[in-house]
This record gives sequence, C-alpha cells and structure tokens, in this order.
Amino acid sequence: MPSFKSKLLSGTIKSVKPLLSGIDISRQRKGMTMLGRLLPKPKDVKLEKADDDCPLPARWAIPEGRVPDKVILYTHGGSYVSGSPETHEPLICRLAERCRVAVFAYDYRLAPEHPYPAALQDAQAAYDYLLGAGYAAGNIVICGDSAGGGLTLALAMSLQERETPLPASIVLLSPWTDLSESLDSHYSRAADDPILSSEELRETALLYAGGEDLKNPYLSPLHGDFSGFPPVLIQVGTDEVLLDDSRELAVRMDAQGLDVDIDIYEGMWHVWHLYDVPESHQAMDKIKWFVCVTTHIDGLEKRVIHPGGIYRHFKGRRYRVLHVARHSETLEELVVYQQLYGEHGIWVRPLEMFLGTVERDGKMRYRFEEETEDPIE
Repeated sequence: MPSFKSKLLSGTIKSVKPLLSGIDISRQRKGMTMLGRLLPKPKDVKLEKADDDCPLPARWAIPEGRVPDKVILYTHGGSYVSGSPETHEPLICRLAERCRVAVFAYDYRLAPEHPYPAALQDAQAAYDYLLGAGYAAGNIVICGDSAGGGLTLALAMSLQERETPLPASIVLLSPWTDLSESLDSHYSRAADDPILSSEELRETALLYAGGEDLKNPYLSPLHGDFSGFPPVLIQVGTDEVLLDDSRELAVRMDAQGLDVDIDIYEGMWHVWHLYDVPESHQAMDKIKWFVCVTTHIDGLEKRVIHPGGIYRHFKGRRYRVLHVARHSETLEELVVYQQLYGEHGIWVRPLEMFLGTVERDGKMRYRFEEETEDPIE
C-alpha cells in the first residue's frame, strides 16, 4: 500500500492534471523547469558544469564522500520534447547522494526542433565522452527515466552495433519503451495516472519520430534485441499508463536470458523518484544496491537467494529459505523462510529483505549473510 504522504501528493497532482493537459510545448518546458526548482534536493551534493571539452551541455552531481572512478550516466525524461538536467536536479542529486557516485547528466537535443536521431546521437556522444575521460565501461551505469529510459535502451543497442564496450548495468525508471502504444495499460490505467496522458504521448511520439516507423527498435526499444546486455533494473508504478511498457520489457528480456529485475510499486505514479516520499527513498535504496553490486563498490557482489540455504542476520539470528517465487500479477519476487531457533513460524517477504544492506566498518554489507554450513547438521 502507498504511504499516506504519497496518496495525498498523488491526489493533489491528479487534481491539477486537467489544467495542464494540452498545454503547448514551450509552456510545458517552462513548467518542468519550475517544478525542478521547487522540489527539494540534498544539500550535500555539489552541482558543477561539465568542462569545456564536453561535446554537449551537461552537469555533474558530485556527492560528499564519492566513490572514485564510478559514474552514473543519466538521461532525463520529458517525452522527447522537454526536460533537461536542470528539471531533474532533485532526482539526479538524490541518486548521487544515495549511491555515493557522481552522476553525469547531459542535455540532449529535443523534438520537434531536432527529431530522431538527434537525441540518440547526443546520448552516444555523452557515453563516448565518459570513456574518453578515463571511465572504464565496467564502472559506468546508464540510467534514464520515462523517454530517457527508452533512450537509455536505444543507447545500449547502438553501443552493441558500434562494438563499443557496454556499461556495467542499466537502470530504467518508468521507461517509455513502446512509442506505438500497443500495450493495454495505455488505456486501462488512463484514469489512474495523475501525470501522463496517452493522447499527448501519441503526439510527442510522432514529433520525435520525424516520419520513422514507431516500431523501429531505436524509437521503441521494446521491439529490440537485448541479448548480451548487462544486468537491468526496472522500476515502475501501478498507476502509470506506461506500466506495461515496463512489464512487457521485463518479460521479453527474461525470455532472452537477461539478468533483469523489475520492481512494481503499488499506487505510485510516473517517475515518483522526483518527489520526497517514502517510496522514493525505498526505490533509491534498491538502486543503490544495484549500482554497488554491478560496479563492485565495497566488494559487494550480486547474490542469488538459494532455497534451502541458511542465512544469518547481522544481529545473529539464523533463517532457512524454503522457497523463492515471483508473484504472477505484480512480478514481485518473494521469499518464503523460517527461523531456525525460537519461533518456528513461516514468513513470506519481498526478496528485497534478503538483498538489503547495512553499513559496517565503513562499508556496505548484506543484512543477511549466507552460511556455508548448516548449523543443524
């Protein structure tokens, strides 16, 4: 269930949606800029403009105590017609603070002035810039929200085609992956979505495509080939017209053998990560874990929870995992487990509990450590 704060904020946003629907692109751009200035952002993150040798406008979000040599390449959303690093400063700074990694956010050219492939060319230039600046591909995480999520996937496909080293991992926040709007949630979730309108998305899709087939994988990555991709984390809310853009993407990636993880947040709206609500912090915690395990920060490695395995909580209690399953509707991964000593009840909890971390001796460690020997035997 969504938090009270999120319910209140969602209702407030939904109440003004009719006033914002149908506004022209210039007003939409101004509105996004104003929102970015109004939303709170962490104070211990420093914002800096990119050096003059950067081929496009960009800025860095640098947290205190940053982990050196790691970077997140961030691609902002805005339906390909609006948005900038400035509009997404609250999200970018929160991401940098939580992950302890510098975030590089670039300003790609927008439609209708610059239709496809301008934005993709700018994404390629931003990635090449980081490689040229000395960042190893294995230390780069590429991340994007909404249209920026789709563009992030298109970037990964283009890197494969160019035989450029792929990043360590991919993070997608409420990604727009199918500009043809062929999936059901564009219609079934229309009344629930407090922010997006599928009708307006159809218009901006045509502006961005510039006459290209909307099912071109570089426009609609849902129709692409993901074989060989690095690990992918997808986060989406149930109250989004883009819900199925994420669900179907996860299904297709899984069928192609990818290491893909999808989190579906009950009652959450499009890119709620921008807002200071409990679910935003929960999502950031998961992203932090994902960035750490895929770039090996603090030596943390991605783990698989094994049925039958014994896991010891950092405070000492031991548990046996009985079963790991994925919920058929929400796609949430669940763990069935039992305490070995004391109360012998059986619990069902999200997998996240066994993937959670704690700070110990200045480093991140798993809250539950797997034991190599069964203490009962």
